[in-house]
Amino acid sequence: MSSNQGFLFNAPGGPYARIALDTPVRREFSYRIPPSFGSVEVGCRVRVPFGTRDLVGVVVGTDPHLPPDLDPRRIRDIRILLDETPLLTGALVRLARHIADTTFCSWGQALSAMMPAALRKDRPRRTIPTVEVISIPEGESLEELERKFPKQEKALAWLAKAGGPVGVREFCSRTGLSRSPLNTLAKKGWVRFDRRREFYDPFAGKASTPDTPPELTSQQKLCVDSICMGLDTREHADYLLYGITGSGKTEVYLRALERCLEQGRGAIILVPEIALTPQTVSRFRARCSEIAVLHSGLTDAERHDQWVALREGRLRVVVGARSALFAPVPDLGLIVVDEEHESSFRQESTPRYHARNVARERARLEGAVCVLGSATPSLESWVSANRGELKRLDLPERVAGGKLPPVQVVDMRVEKPDKKHWLVVSDPLRRAMEESFSRDEQAILFLNRRGFAPAWHCRACGETVKCKGCDIALTYHRWREKALCHFCMQEFPLPQSCPSCSEDISLVGVGTERAELTIQRMFPDIRIARMDRDTMVRRESYEELLADFGAGKYDILLGTQMVAKGLDFPNVTLVGVLDADTALHHPDFRAAERCFDLIAQVSGRAGRSSKGGQVVVQSWIPEHAAIRHAAHHDFIGFADVEMKERREFGYPPFSSIVRVLIENTDRNKAEAAAKKAADSLLDIQAPGVRLLGPAPPPVEKLKNRWRRQILVKADNHQALRPLMPTLYALSEKCAVIHD
Repeated sequence: MSSNQGFLFNAPGGPYARIALDTPVRREFSYRIPPSFGSVEVGCRVRVPFGTRDLVGVVVGTDPHLPPDLDPRRIRDIRILLDETPLLTGALVRLARHIADTTFCSWGQALSAMMPAALRKDRPRRTIPTVEVISIPEGESLEELERKFPKQEKALAWLAKAGGPVGVREFCSRTGLSRSPLNTLAKKGWVRFDRRREFYDPFAGKASTPDTPPELTSQQKLCVDSICMGLDTREHADYLLYGITGSGKTEVYLRALERCLEQGRGAIILVPEIALTPQTVSRFRARCSEIAVLHSGLTDAERHDQWVALREGRLRVVVGARSALFAPVPDLGLIVVDEEHESSFRQESTPRYHARNVARERARLEGAVCVLGSATPSLESWVSANRGELKRLDLPERVAGGKLPPVQVVDMRVEKPDKKHWLVVSDPLRRAMEESFSRDEQAILFLNRRGFAPAWHCRACGETVKCKGCDIALTYHRWREKALCHFCMQEFPLPQSCPSCSEDISLVGVGTERAELTIQRMFPDIRIARMDRDTMVRRESYEELLADFGAGKYDILLGTQMVAKGLDFPNVTLVGVLDADTALHHPDFRAAERCFDLIAQVSGRAGRSSKGGQVVVQSWIPEHAAIRHAAHHDFIGFADVEMKERREFGYPPFSSIVRVLIENTDRNKAEAAAKKAADSLLDIQAPGVRLLGPAPPPVEKLKNRWRRQILVKADNHQALRPLMPTLYALSEKCAVIHD
């Protein structure tokens, strides 16, 4: 590709480098390599002029001569060579090309996503700014602050809840506020800024006790032998480890890791939630001391330190969430994607990739083994295994002969309502809790809604109170006494009447705040820990709370989906699902699958010791197939039913879907742009392809931007080929999402 710069220069020397820049333009740009640089290798970062700006890009190729269609006088010089040796390996550069081609982004955008922010901006920060509360105003001062400066009051309340220093960047991300309110509060003497130390050691002050590997069951041994055989050949292989909860999948990963390290190779272990990282890291550290940690909870400087330690070979194993997939692990031999079905492995911003698919591709490029593990595999992986594209390994029994806990489904339609209160806990669940606590055992309660109540509803006209800038119902957060939009994070005063008809409105539904209050009233002597986005304010919050719960300091762990998977506490004998239907109400063809996954996964937290356990699932539609099959721990039965529906209606994995999403602050302009995009696609003759729309998506307005979408449904990926050039062109102006 070529440069699009219009600046004139003297006759060139050579050679030339092709640079991928972090822009939505799907092309590379040619620049002259100054003779003083010597050789420039693929994978090195450079700083180059781009229009009136300087940008950091990655070298993706070198050429001894320019293409004949380029005028040498228009080619500009590379300004700075940032890396003497390639920062990104050839395999990672090729992986970025694959991501760009399959997710409708540019090569430069994909490469940028692979690097920590400090490296892609060429501004490595050795310390990061933090902020914390030093005093809180009282009485009239606090009332005046809330009345006149609501953003400052929100910032102060959030920092007070954090209970310690918080990174300024994390504060802005979590609250939706800028730094300005903090600056004002600092001038008033209520908060103070500081800087966090230079080098990040995730295990500082945390001793690791080596453990003795348990004896493998015969089924575990078969799985380990199969994966190790793949490692021994040093050739690419993909496995689906299908094992029920508590069947010992993690031990299989650990044995595979040990073989990988014996060979002098590195490994990547992916987990879906930050909350799972402490427990997972602890188990892996007990077997290996060369562990790095990468996830979104780290600051730029901390992520930079861990990334560089891997790049230099000082560490060989990384445990982390989605972004850890791009870690520069030396001589990569093993990739594990635990809970591979999880939706959190899907990146929602550019580049819009799924870690499961990219993991398989990286393993192919590096000749590594990829293991996808789950008790409830995604239907995509399940179908791939049935087709022979993945080798399936089964763990159908719990270790030590334990059994999956029995599941009782409670029909909430026939439960007696709580007087003047929304029913939170049914009689069967209450009795089960009483029995569990009488034996000094613990319980996990799952509710995938945070806040106190998820909506205000008008019975007169049926209207729901929504955010002014989003087509989203406002959630009541009791600790703030505010209405909050969970998308744009904007806070509003509590609504007093219906915005449409001015009649009275009432709170409907239950969130984790309301559930906590109800259960505390029901069991005043019971200690409850709540784990959701509102309580996990600091990065250390996850680890501290899980450690306290494991030590028996709490009787109940109540939380959103972060408590639904991966946790292993032997004293937990009861799991309660307070509202199993939440996931079913999403306008998504995967809604039933996600509902089944959540119930099955959270059910697996109970009965993980000789004490046994039980599960109580509360539902308003207990006859739904997802709930019925989850109650019987019947993944195969559910998969058969769901695959039949997917095949009948033409949804993945039996088709390929691309969604074109157009946004504009002006509603008419959004509609016009969507119609123009649809017309450009309709002009192409593509057998086996159907277009739906343009039409409003389920959420028509977000952050004051109106949205329209076009769905492109194809019989298979090959049928999309005639549309690819047009879809790539559209991706430079709007979001194009390939499912």
